[in-house]
Amino acid sequence: MIARGPRRLQRLRPDDPRTVGAYDIVGRIGSGGMGTVYAGTTDELSGYIAIKVVHGEHAANQEFRKRFAREAKLMARVDSPCLARFIHADVEAELPWLATEFVPGPTLRHYVERHQPLRGGMLLGLAAGTAEALRSIHAAGIVHRDLKPSNIILAPEAPKLLDFGIAYADEDPTWWLRVRRVYRGARERRVSPPRVPSQSSKSGSGGGDRVGTPGWISPEQYQRKAVSDRSDIFLWGALVGFAAARHDPFGHGPPKEMARRVLHEQPDLQGLPPQLKELVLAAMAKNPDDRPSSKEVLQRVLELAEPGEEAPAGDRQRLRALLSREWTRVSDRLPKPPRPALREILTSRREQP
Repeated sequence: MIARGPRRLQRLRPDDPRTVGAYDIVGRIGSGGMGTVYAGTTDELSGYIAIKVVHGEHAANQEFRKRFAREAKLMARVDSPCLARFIHADVEAELPWLATEFVPGPTLRHYVERHQPLRGGMLLGLAAGTAEALRSIHAAGIVHRDLKPSNIILAPEAPKLLDFGIAYADEDPTWWLRVRRVYRGARERRVSPPRVPSQSSKSGSGGGDRVGTPGWISPEQYQRKAVSDRSDIFLWGALVGFAAARHDPFGHGPPKEMARRVLHEQPDLQGLPPQLKELVLAAMAKNPDDRPSSKEVLQRVLELAEPGEEAPAGDRQRLRALLSREWTRVSDRLPKPPRPALREILTSRREQP
């Protein structure tokens, strides 16, 4: 396989910062519910730095800031070859930000949907690498909560997990279901629906369902139960299933239908080899107590990748050996800076003598 990331960064918008801390902002990488990720440069480092800047609505929330600071401190202690390396953070800035290494390569979703599913050693490398990333963050006391194909980069040397779940929103993933019931009941009774407070006013952490993407939320989250490291294991299973089947394990549909499928149906895991499928099904058990830990998942995947071979000592060494042997032909090309807007080109031409 040949996996390449985006050719160019996205253009900066008028209200985007031009500097963050000591970094010059070159372009946009992407934006999500919690913040926008920019590509930055500095004279001290070659290449880009990925800088996540928190949205203003969350920066104004003191509880959010405390959570951001606590988890940024934990992330600084995490070390894994399958995680984007932490570089620096400023949790006291007007808009708190976090800098990590920039990871070149396509997301897992981009590659699988546009090219082909992962097979053989590449699939085992993905399964082992993401399990190692989860083992590392779980050991530091972090639960990711939002593991999905768009958060995995097929980097040159390994699959890498981005966006560690920092500054997650304490929101109720069933909130939108209950709001729909309220509005449906009002329509049936032909009365005006009551004013329903937004999630931002309820939790103080921002509007919308940002706990996860429908179909990529663990059953216990849908049931408003405690989230733990086993919630990430459920999503790990969905991730590996997606990579092999080339479609989401629970398909697509309205949020309410996705919730029903996650809670009551089995995932579609076409394309998985039998032994890996057995492990993925265990990881996607509806009851979190029935799921293995991230360490157990990593060890079992490594065993599948080493049939009849004398393995190196230590899980980290075994993982490196697997990736060195099987993780191949992934481009390390960095995206180019964004093209200038037409008005910028015309302005520069007018200013030329």
